[in-house]
Amino acid sequence: MAVCNNLKLVLIAGAFLCFGCNSSSTAQNVNAKGANQGVNQGASVGQTIGPAGVPFAVDDGQIIQAQSQQARKVELTVTAPIKKLLREEDYREPHQRFLLILSNGTTVLVANDLKYGTFAPVQEGNVVRIHGEYIWNEKGGVLHWTHKSDEPNHESGYIDFNGMRYQ
Repeated sequence: MAVCNNLKLVLIAGAFLCFGCNSSSTAQNVNAKGANQGVNQGASVGQTIGPAGVPFAVDDGQIIQAQSQQARKVELTVTAPIKKLLREEDYREPHQRFLLILSNGTTVLVANDLKYGTFAPVQEGNVVRIHGEYIWNEKGGVLHWTHKSDEPNHESGYIDFNGMRYQ
């Protein structure tokens, strides 16, 4: 982040924004570059540029409602920052795993099945849009089936990140 003459930093969805600066921050430069190119090749940690060159806005209402109802097997879409990357699970099938942090302070485990889906090159702090099946548990829940469906009675899922869709 560039040095600011007027230090007014705000933490929004895991990203630092600097207001009143005479020099622009790296994140602002990256966003402008990505928006001009239509694709964000170098998104800063803390935000992700969507397909239209616009940053994703956090949208976690569906999953927070599902948590409060202790719902199981609910298809939903969530847009939230990644709190922590976890080790890949190789017990039965390989899974990319990470935690999303929701606006209510809870976390949700994302289990992206790499046998059927594609690895998403995400980092802690990135904001992602994910569609999948949510299953409540006492730790906040699991979001899985983030890949194309091979079953006619089950919706396909996805992970949107940096203008790309990973299925």
